[in-house]
Amino acid sequence: MGYSIPKGTLIIPLLASVLNEEGQWKFPNEFNPENFLNDKGEFVKPEAFMPFSTGPRVCLGEGLAPMELFLIMVTLLRKFRFIWPEDAGEPDYTPLFGATLTPKPYRMKIQLRK
Repeated sequence: MGYSIPKGTLIIPLLASVLNEEGQWKFPNEFNPENFLNDKGEFVKPEAFMPFSTGPRVCLGEGLAPMELFLIMVTLLRKFRFIWPEDAGEPDYTPLFGATLTPKPYRMKIQLRK
């Protein structure tokens, strides 16, 4: 592709760039669950979705992480109600760049379910 990379060079790809690639997503620059639905409304996993890398160096936790996340979220949602404060305005989805992409800090009202 026109680049010469010396042998032994450490390359750290920014996989998050694939998650915003135009042409790969219906809504590349916004959080929208419809990115994972086909025309019939069924769940599909796009090729561009690589949160745990891809190929022979895929993350060993790829199978475990979604299960753990599901269990944690279900437990939290069963015990608490999460309410966006009325005075908070619209959420800002602009990521903060660092070792990982993280959302901007925000406040959330949490109530114990009865």
